[in-house]
Amino acid sequence: MAAIESEASSPARPGDELLPFLNNFHDIFTTIGVVILFTGLALGAGQVFIAVGPAEGELAFDGLWMALAAGLALVAWLVSTILVGRQRRILPGIVLCLAFTACAGAVLGYLYTRITFGVVDADAIGAVFEQIFSESEPTRASVQAGLGDIPLAVRVWPVGLGVIVSAVVALYYFSFRLPFSGGLFGLALVWTAWALFAVIDPYTAVIFNPLVSLIMGLALFIAGVVFDARDPERTTRLSGTGFWLHFFAAPTLLNATVSIANTGISLSEADFTEGTGMVGALAMGDSETAIRAAAVTLAVIFAFALISLLINRRALIVSGLITAGVAMGVLVNQIGFGAGAVAAVTLLLLGGFVVVLGAAWTPLRRVLLAPVPKEGPLARVFPPARSGETG
Repeated sequence: MAAIESEASSPARPGDELLPFLNNFHDIFTTIGVVILFTGLALGAGQVFIAVGPAEGELAFDGLWMALAAGLALVAWLVSTILVGRQRRILPGIVLCLAFTACAGAVLGYLYTRITFGVVDADAIGAVFEQIFSESEPTRASVQAGLGDIPLAVRVWPVGLGVIVSAVVALYYFSFRLPFSGGLFGLALVWTAWALFAVIDPYTAVIFNPLVSLIMGLALFIAGVVFDARDPERTTRLSGTGFWLHFFAAPTLLNATVSIANTGISLSEADFTEGTGMVGALAMGDSETAIRAAAVTLAVIFAFALISLLINRRALIVSGLITAGVAMGVLVNQIGFGAGAVAAVTLLLLGGFVVVLGAAWTPLRRVLLAPVPKEGPLARVFPPARSGETG
């Protein structure tokens, strides 16, 4: 990350989070150029492909599009060496990281897929899954027996894809140390771990998905806390990586926690066919369940707000704003307002909550952190409100 100005010269207030995705307006200017460049390259690659005109299914068809995609990945890497490696441009780096990961991952993933599925009968695999899910409620025995008829190479295919994506992102992260790529690497790792668990015990991975998702989210969250603890002042790329780990952990944690609160740690057939959340309950006309789900959702988001205050990370709250808005809308709707009034009241409540929380962020942190030591290991996890902060 680019060198950050000292606290005395920084326009940020003490305790404010510096943007982990933007240095200054020059980042925006450069990002516009990067987007235009790669849009042109993509369109040009499409024109080359059309001009050559290989027939679908032929070796030339696959070879040409993979060569063009690999070329885009190479350009993304070369541009990254200048903008990210030398100039430490953050926002352009995010775009370049995504471009490199998408292009390189597509080529390697397609090759791996062709090797895997080129030696098996895809129709036979489809028949196995159709047999498993034709039952009203698949059992552990039926799932394990059905998957036993599928070759091991095919069963571990999702794991292989996860390893490929993880390796591509890891290459970018360890080459350029871009915080965003560090968070993306963590996300790829937990999804690869889930895919591996689904191979070992697919029944538990699906039926106990809320609990498994909670564990995935907690893994990302803890990783973010570890990075933050190494940089409690939030001034280096370590805290930038922590931000992105929190950013990716938040929606997973929120959805898993709300799901567990509403349905428990496991899913039933009704959860797949009818849905028990706010939207599903409203669609089924069950207002009582919708109200209960909305109340639980707001309680979970309130807990997220407390955790965000304690660790001084706003990413957890931001991820839940849309869900909080839906929950507020469900509750306001029960008053009997029209659609326009429901939208207005919901936005007023949600906006007021965010504004009040933003204005009172520091005073609230002072109250919550009063019992926490100002120095030591806990102070690195729960950074104290600084004396220079005025709220």
